[in-house]
Amino acid sequence: METHVELKTNSKMFCRCNVVETDKPNENLCPTCLGLPGSLPVPNKRAIEFITLLALSTKCQITTDGMFHRKNYFYPDLPKNYQISQFDLPVGTEGSLEIVVNGEFSTVEIERVHMEEDTGKSTHIGSGRIDSATSTHLDFNRAGIPLVEVVTKPLIKSSKEAVSYIEELRQLVIDLDISEGKLEKGNLRFDANISVAYENDDELGTKVEIKNMNSLRSLEKAIEYEISRQTKMLNNNETIIQETRHWDEKKEVTSSMRSKEGSADYRYFSDPDIPNMILSEDFIDKIKNNMPVLPSEKRNTFINSGLSIEEANSIGKSPKWMGELYKSVSDITNDSKTTFNWITGELQGQLRKLGETSPPEWMTAEQLAEIISLVKNDKISFTSGKEILAELIEEKINPEEYAISNKLIQENDTEEISKMVKEIIKENSEVLERIANGEEKLIGFLVGQVIKLSNGKVNPSVAKELLLKEIK
Repeated sequence: METHVELKTNSKMFCRCNVVETDKPNENLCPTCLGLPGSLPVPNKRAIEFITLLALSTKCQITTDGMFHRKNYFYPDLPKNYQISQFDLPVGTEGSLEIVVNGEFSTVEIERVHMEEDTGKSTHIGSGRIDSATSTHLDFNRAGIPLVEVVTKPLIKSSKEAVSYIEELRQLVIDLDISEGKLEKGNLRFDANISVAYENDDELGTKVEIKNMNSLRSLEKAIEYEISRQTKMLNNNETIIQETRHWDEKKEVTSSMRSKEGSADYRYFSDPDIPNMILSEDFIDKIKNNMPVLPSEKRNTFINSGLSIEEANSIGKSPKWMGELYKSVSDITNDSKTTFNWITGELQGQLRKLGETSPPEWMTAEQLAEIISLVKNDKISFTSGKEILAELIEEKINPEEYAISNKLIQENDTEEISKMVKEIIKENSEVLERIANGEEKLIGFLVGQVIKLSNGKVNPSVAKELLLKEIK
């Protein structure tokens, strides 16, 4: 996997042009990011701090004496006809990233983490595809924005593992606060290099690069398709060529774009306008000391609280407020599973229906914990708990006071419930006969009748327990 992460800096990588979101093309340009004669690049220190932070957080070895190179190729959205990048001296090498696949831990080995500048943007007018467009418009606002490229070793074995890796890397750059990590905005873009070989082969097969995947679903589908395509070719004794292929989202197939270049084709050489990039021990230590809590560390904290690996991974990749609320509420309820289910299920579900992305400012961990406890202790039904939660999202209330004033407290007096059970049994003799003949699902019907008789106040579990005693 080759992943480009757009860094969240105020200015571009080698000039002082602002990095801003705008629909107006070619607004933020200067002679340096356009590569005009006489302009000189000056590296962005903040971007170098960010890439070093990412390299350290992926357990990379740091190159203390590195440099920038020129990667030479011609493409319309590359104004200089070369890209400032790194070749044999990347910032980080030999790293790894812990991921979760199908509820189990796995590790993806990272070959290199290096710095480069982004290209401009081509918009193909007419069809959106270069092969059938009527014209192509060029916007250089993006040219020169700092990027980090993270390249894995060829050890990922499935599409699901690739998706899990991208999810983990995306969460990492968000938690490090070095990128927005939004796929829909292009803050994080990825290419997949697929090779298929026979099971007993000692070497990997011919590599094919897949581009134009803009979602995790696209990534999974494209990898599955390409594995299938190459497998069929090998089985038919056809030759696979090294090339770059385009993923067609609508047709869900890959198609040939161009032959794949090798490093020699780019004619790398050190950029004569930029001095070597020396990273001192003090510089590296300062970044280490300011490193935030990493996704893997958050995940372990959630696991230690009582969640499964899958649950911990899920809430760790959810919005920040969910993890913080979970920790606060579970400390009060001392029930990790129930707390997790209420936050990721009921609370998030109700907020989504209302079009909200987070709870109201007045909602506290104590209030949510009180609702959970009322349900758990059978004082109110689960349905009533959801009703109280919905009210709490709308306005500031005391959950227990609301339950009392709205007559939601369940009846747990076994003597009173027993009277109602006997009355329902007396009125449903035919149903009792059918239960005796094996239709046990009708027990639920009788429980419902008891609840109905009590106007919804009876605890269903108590009603069922007393009903079963009477029937037997």
